[in-house]
Amino acid sequence: MFKVAVGHSEDTDAAVAVNKALGQVRAFLKGAQPQAGILFCSIDLDHTLILSAVRAAYPAIQLVGCTTDGELSSAAGFTADSLVLMVIAADTVEIRAAFGRDAAHRGEAAGREAAAAAKSGLLRQAGEERFAIILADPLNAGISEIDKGIRETFGHSFPVIGGASAAHSKQRRTFQFCNGLVLTDAVVLLLFAGPVVFSCGIKGGHAPVGPKEQVTLAKNNVLHLINDRPAIEYFRKYTGSFDMFLSYCIAVYEQGRESFYVRSAPSSDARAGTVTLNGRVPEGSMVQIGTADIRTIAQSCRESVARAFETYPGRRPTAALLFSCAGRKMIMGPQIVEEVQTVRRYMPDMPFIGFYCYGEFGPLENGDPYMFHGTTFVTLLLGPAEEG
Repeated sequence: MFKVAVGHSEDTDAAVAVNKALGQVRAFLKGAQPQAGILFCSIDLDHTLILSAVRAAYPAIQLVGCTTDGELSSAAGFTADSLVLMVIAADTVEIRAAFGRDAAHRGEAAGREAAAAAKSGLLRQAGEERFAIILADPLNAGISEIDKGIRETFGHSFPVIGGASAAHSKQRRTFQFCNGLVLTDAVVLLLFAGPVVFSCGIKGGHAPVGPKEQVTLAKNNVLHLINDRPAIEYFRKYTGSFDMFLSYCIAVYEQGRESFYVRSAPSSDARAGTVTLNGRVPEGSMVQIGTADIRTIAQSCRESVARAFETYPGRRPTAALLFSCAGRKMIMGPQIVEEVQTVRRYMPDMPFIGFYCYGEFGPLENGDPYMFHGTTFVTLLLGPAEEG
């Protein structure tokens, strides 16, 4: 058995919303007991009440989730202040939830704690870990080294896919959920082990406006020199005298790689001539400034979903999870509904949920270590491994 159900409510009363979502889930499961649940919801709801209600309905459930800047689902499409719950009933697959605290300041240790706790919780499928969903606090998410702790436990190229929690009010404090706990500054993992298969499609929304140039000095996530000139000069060739960097993004081409990942530039230091990004960029990489316009964002959504379907190893996936950048939502405005419309064209009868993130996680290519992304759409497809 591998059944996935979705419940979605826009009610502003948390008790009503969670009960409506649970009612939709029960109607589909018809008595089946879910092993795991994934919850995305508005920051304005009573999260403790919601978690308690889900765990009261399904006491053994392994539950993760976070706050968002908007939600997506097969049940209700795109919403801005709602609650969406996906549950997975899979009797041959083992699924474990775990977390690590203080992710911003002790990221490697927090990642190690979450990974080790999830792995040690496996009872039947130890040694058969397949992939994990990650939901992390956005503060320092691109430079906190959570990934190092997770790789230490699972291996260099273990697939980890997900997003950084968000809030529609654009406040920096967001929340992550693990079983009955409401956390902040945490990393949460949902580990899948046993006969389950998946695929991932990742595409950044980057429309180039200038040529590629080489990073000749970078420290952590701070660009110092591009082509041996102050990094800020490279940006100002395109932005003018004002540091309107949030309207632009950077495609990063690491040495020996044709594909790129996307970084945004939230701040600069005119005196030092530096530009600070939302994640690391290796020295020697080629960078290319661009914009994330409406056309490119819509196209990158289509390419992400198509790539996930092209690489899916089974006959047909059972469900999907989607992680899209909150910056994409800001740029698209009312046209952001095009993303969920695209998803529905590819999966008209498939349950899916997703949310708008403050950053996305996933491997750029199959077999790569996972990394942090910006202005990107991530598609995760999953289902049971085929017998025989």
